[in-house]
Amino acid sequence: MIPLLARFMKTFTILLFLLASFLLSGCWDRREVNGTALVLSAAIDKEKGKNIRLTVQVLIPRSASSGQQGGGGAYEVLARSAIGENMADAASKLQMKLTRKIFWGHCETYIIGEKLAKAGGIHKQIDFLLRHPEPRERAHLYVSNGKAEELLEKKQSNTDALETNEGESLRKLSEMRFGANVTVKDFEQMLISDSGAALLPLIKKVPSMPGMKREEMITSITGTAIFKNDKMVGQIDINVTRGLMWLRNEIEATGVTVSTKKGETITLDPLQARTKLLPTIKNGKWIILAKITSEGTIIQNGTNLDVMSHTITKRIEKDIEKDIKQRINLSVKQVKKGMNVDAFGFAEAFHRKYPKEWEKAKNHWGEILPQVEVKININTKVRLPGLSTTPAVLKGR
Repeated sequence: MIPLLARFMKTFTILLFLLASFLLSGCWDRREVNGTALVLSAAIDKEKGKNIRLTVQVLIPRSASSGQQGGGGAYEVLARSAIGENMADAASKLQMKLTRKIFWGHCETYIIGEKLAKAGGIHKQIDFLLRHPEPRERAHLYVSNGKAEELLEKKQSNTDALETNEGESLRKLSEMRFGANVTVKDFEQMLISDSGAALLPLIKKVPSMPGMKREEMITSITGTAIFKNDKMVGQIDINVTRGLMWLRNEIEATGVTVSTKKGETITLDPLQARTKLLPTIKNGKWIILAKITSEGTIIQNGTNLDVMSHTITKRIEKDIEKDIKQRINLSVKQVKKGMNVDAFGFAEAFHRKYPKEWEKAKNHWGEILPQVEVKININTKVRLPGLSTTPAVLKGR
């Protein structure tokens, strides 16, 4: 028994040694950082015919022996572009212009030019991002107001800049939920959904402050691009986007400001918000009830109203509900009625509750959508009056 155990331990030791030797031998497919062109963000624009222009903003790491001091100076950001029949073809031609191997794994931002978005066929381009092993499915997608390549100009040296490149700035803005937050995977799922509708945040260069020069402009989310069957059919501004986000149950970082009859204002910052779409088909009539609940804290009281009073609080809640309802109705008017696009998820709601009826209606949903009645039920609660209970405008002053 003991010799058998000794033989087993010897064999196990040899196998363990061989395994350790294999692990310490290094990676056969490793890639040196100083030999890599890390793509930070990419822009896709329409060119003549069916061609596209692919522009990338690349991070070029530099070795510590380059003479530059400090972590902030150990890199260079530059932009390069190439024209091809599709993204794969353009990427191949782009590689010929770079002495370092392109790596897509760090790219978090892809910007679609407005002209390409309106021409349609974006799905054919992002297919490259879904099939290639390096690009991230969770990378963010945007539509530019104008040419996308112009947003990836080399960032000027600015000590006040918070981020080193446009891609990082846009990603962080999206994650703060001031507008639509859409990834490559999200967009693909929208296109194959029951409605075939999709949306992407709309971005453009805006002055960081009034009167600023072009080199001091920043890229900002200014609205939402609306897509139907892989083609941009319209756009809405940031205010209408808020109403759209309420219906899609995607509202997060937003404050609601209401005005009194005297022109004074009170602002509530929602802490929690939830939307349920409840579909009904009755006597051939298709109805959607949007049931919305929200609660939050008063973050500014510019009136002489006592927000500690239950009666005043109820009045504020009704005013806020009215404001939210107006935003939602405006989004329904511009997107559902004006563009005949179901960007709200109505189709999915009907499909889940009425699968048989949906099977008959899905091929002519575009004819049914304009007739769908949208009802809104909002219930808002002011949970906290804020840290201060004193009105900003004191009575008698």
